[in-house]
Amino acid sequence: MTKEICIPKNEVEPLAGMLSATFIQRHDLYARQLNDGSYICIRKPLSPGHVMAHLAGDLTLGGYALDQNSLAKFIVFDADDLPQFTGLLAMMRNLVEQAVISYCEVSRRGGHLWLFLPKPVDGKSARLFGKNLLRQHQLHGIELFPKQDRLSDGPGSLIRLPFGVHRKTGKRYGFITEERKPLAPTLQEQIRILGAPVKVPEAFMNDLLVRTPPEPQAPVLLSVGDPKTPLSERIKNSVSVYDFISRYIELSPAGRGLCPFHDDHALSFSVNAEKNYWHCFAGCGGGSVIDFWMRYRNCDFCSAVRELAEVLFAFKPSRYGDHS
Repeated sequence: MTKEICIPKNEVEPLAGMLSATFIQRHDLYARQLNDGSYICIRKPLSPGHVMAHLAGDLTLGGYALDQNSLAKFIVFDADDLPQFTGLLAMMRNLVEQAVISYCEVSRRGGHLWLFLPKPVDGKSARLFGKNLLRQHQLHGIELFPKQDRLSDGPGSLIRLPFGVHRKTGKRYGFITEERKPLAPTLQEQIRILGAPVKVPEAFMNDLLVRTPPEPQAPVLLSVGDPKTPLSERIKNSVSVYDFISRYIELSPAGRGLCPFHDDHALSFSVNAEKNYWHCFAGCGGGSVIDFWMRYRNCDFCSAVRELAEVLFAFKPSRYGDHS
């Protein structure tokens, strides 16, 4: 699709209503795409006029993956290159054989695969469903939205609202079938189809949710340390920060990931495996595994040491009378 698609004025408002009902989870704020492709959060109510302007190509909106109560009504897989996109199409075809309908949207570098849930569920359940689907189809490196189990201090992850003009390329990207043919000939017809999407069968979703994913491997201990060394130092010196933190957030092989301590869209979190510390480039701090645990669990230093010792060394620090 191109930018120059015109929608008759009498159709814009009802089409915007369909688009909003399907893809927008919250109306108390919205995200707007800038010309460089990044997004800013506008903390003002989203109006029907904004969605109509999105369809007209005057602005481009992003939709948040979780509502104010951390509930999700869809999941989205984001493929950033052709091999990943090919994998999503293969999953789409396999799902059709299981009577599960998904919707594939072309994007600038790959595509998005949307699955609409039978009812809104908490972010953790939505993510577990998505992760088990990826695991079932042996797909790796594909982003899953929502990216958070629950909201903390921000609105969470977002994805471009379909049928708008990408500000960086000036193009619209529509939906295609598993055979890579347009979902419908016109933008209006595609929106009408997506206005009432077929939802994932509840039995199918429940079946995947009860499948317990494999337990993450225990963190690699570099050494057990000298018992005479303060326990906090033993923890810092004995555990691989990369290995431990990757149990709680998704890290790339290079140690980059989304920071769990702020509303991150830029992989601001980094682990230096060689020097064994973490750092957030957006200002959330950094340090040892103890510093991470204090932030992640919102606990004090002594509590962090005690909890980490139980996890890493399988003993209670109080037995040794040393929490330093």
